[in-house]
Amino acid sequence: IVGSAVTTSSGKVGLGTGVPRSDIDLDGSTRFKTYHENVGVVTSSGNVVTLDLSSAQTFALTVDQAVLSFKLTNPPSGSTAFTVKITQDSTGYSVGIDTFNDNGGSAIPVYWPGGGTLPEVTTTAEKTDIYSFMTFDGGSSLYGVVGGQNFA
Repeated sequence: IVGSAVTTSSGKVGLGTGVPRSDIDLDGSTRFKTYHENVGVVTSSGNVVTLDLSSAQTFALTVDQAVLSFKLTNPPSGSTAFTVKITQDSTGYSVGIDTFNDNGGSAIPVYWPGGGTLPEVTTTAEKTDIYSFMTFDGGSSLYGVVGGQNFA
């Protein structure tokens, strides 16, 4: 349905499709001059950081205690990507960047480039690392890449 726009009774909008599958469903090529994303500010509670993918795909974490794991909630079906900026506070703590669990507590495997070489999160006070993750199966597995480490 090229060129059509549809609004359903549930408030979903479809562009190029008569049956929207998401809040806004665009079935066609897209051109943006610019765009921005919501940055979700997350904290650690009980050594766990929850990343809610229904609220953001970009997260900022200031580490003020050891992070043993990340809990991934509300991943969309199919594929998506998200990024975590990790900044150490004035102390510096360890971060389990390879330890992800789903909402039910089941482990989510994380695959890293270079034969699975696990990156070591910078623990130096007031330094920042950036990590991005991609899933192709609704969050059942993740592929991680290092965006950069030890930013000053």
